Amino acid sequence: MASLLQSGFPARLDVFLRRHLPPEVYDAVRAYERCIVVSNSENHTLKYVVLSDRFIYLTEKPPKSIRRVVALRDVVAIDLKEEKNGPAFWRSKEPRSVNESPPRDHQESSTPSKDSTLYPRSDLKKLSLHGQGAFRPLPSPSRRSSQSAAEPSSTTNTKEPQGLPDHNDSISEIPFKCNGNGNEFYLGNSLLDSPSQSNSNLEKKESELHLYVISITSSVFLHLKSSWNNYVIKATLLQDPLYVSEFSPAIRIQKPYRSEEKIKHFSQLKSELFLKDNSLRRILSLIMELKVAAQKNFILKRLFWKTSDLFYFLVNKLHEYLPESRDKNGLQNQSQRVDELVACIEIIQTLGLMFRETETELSRLNTLAAKKGTLLNLLVILISEPQIPKSCPVFNIQLVADSALVEMSFDAELQKLILEYTDTATALLYEILLVFQQGSLGLGSTKFAISWMMSFLQSCPPIITFVASIVKQVVRGLSASFQLLSPCQAVLLYQQFYILKSCLRHSRTLAEYIRNNYREEFRYFIHMPALKKRLPLCYPITQPTTQLFHEVLKLVE
Repeated sequence: MASLLQSGFPARLDVFLRRHLPPEVYDAVRAYERCIVVSNSENHTLKYVVLSDRFIYLTEKPPKSIRRVVALRDVVAIDLKEEKNGPAFWRSKEPRSVNESPPRDHQESSTPSKDSTLYPRSDLKKLSLHGQGAFRPLPSPSRRSSQSAAEPSSTTNTKEPQGLPDHNDSISEIPFKCNGNGNEFYLGNSLLDSPSQSNSNLEKKESELHLYVISITSSVFLHLKSSWNNYVIKATLLQDPLYVSEFSPAIRIQKPYRSEEKIKHFSQLKSELFLKDNSLRRILSLIMELKVAAQKNFILKRLFWKTSDLFYFLVNKLHEYLPESRDKNGLQNQSQRVDELVACIEIIQTLGLMFRETETELSRLNTLAAKKGTLLNLLVILISEPQIPKSCPVFNIQLVADSALVEMSFDAELQKLILEYTDTATALLYEILLVFQQGSLGLGSTKFAISWMMSFLQSCPPIITFVASIVKQVVRGLSASFQLLSPCQAVLLYQQFYILKSCLRHSRTLAEYIRNNYREEFRYFIHMPALKKRLPLCYPITQPTTQLFHEVLKLVE
């Protein structure tokens, strides 16, 4: 079983988790932090909060037992509140020392309180997600107004199940809502009976879990929000039959989980990828195998970032074929160019998968920092449109007729691949933007800042064409027909809005370009009625997309 020690886990906690969690659950653990916990069953107790890809656990210090208290699919709110003088229960006590994580520049920090306890600070944010169903039924409640987020109280399920659940239970429906603002965390959950219910019926009774942060360098709030966002995207994608079918062999196989086998499998794939005489098709086959394996087993993502060589290899392989092929035959042979683009799309999808859910991995930050030039090359590749070969002249009349049909077929396939490439590149660019955004917020390295990334992108000539293509795709997606967006299309739309928001907020040049050239599109095509017609309420990602859409519209004004 793989160890979490490389992620900074205390040895005693790591050993305890390995002994008491099923292997597949242990390998899915993302982060931990000591917090003061308040709930119906916890009265200001100091506990380890352990975060996995789907659940939140509590254990003692030193750990004696572990209890699952929240399923991320039940969460309806995550609030961050600041109490400048510390919580009331703390102020009456003597000052105490606290253990802090390694120092890091945190843009959302505040000054120490009188009792020497440090608290992070942030601006109020709100994310609201609604989906169908929930992990367990809860009674119906009254709706909380957005102003109630200002109270020093929060939301998480206190009907905590006993024992550990099956890690493979369904994750297809989620109800969520998220707000941010201070040093106390609130996680909320509720049950939605039907996606067609009115807003008044969507409200169910909420219970609360309070987590008091005791270190200014705490990143638990950002980890919670990031894990929640990851879960929302995954849960939406799992509603798409095409997405599920791509990974169906991995999903259906129910063999005993052994991380040692996953490590061996990864090492074998890596060794075969690095063979010098590999054909493009062989590389494509190996990358597809790696992608499917990583989709099922998070440990492969960890191994991917443990060293930088595979990341470097994949980006260099992209550079061989993008934006144009280094092989002269690829510049003229349409069939070969089709194969190259198919391989590039698979590589980018695999890289996107390796970025997703790995924000807590220190090895990822180390790899990206050490290979920053490679990361910048990747950014340029993603925003550049792939070049396709021009048709070659043919002089025989019969050959002209035959070749015309072939060229039409290849031209259509190439154009289809260009569109697929753009969508795939958009998804990966979104993941890289998150790296820099999290760096700006203090989750990760200060070597990554969103303003720096946007400054770099706006200096690259292809970015204008790329941004234009995103706006046009959004227009086409919202105005082409009244057919509902598929789950994959809904996730892509969310990622497109996130990129547009980043351009509008962090790049004056790109913001002016969007406002000056696409104001009419935002007035007549990209508007809320169009979004509501295309985006089903039952998708977990619908509410965050709507919130993001509002933010983009305000920035365009």
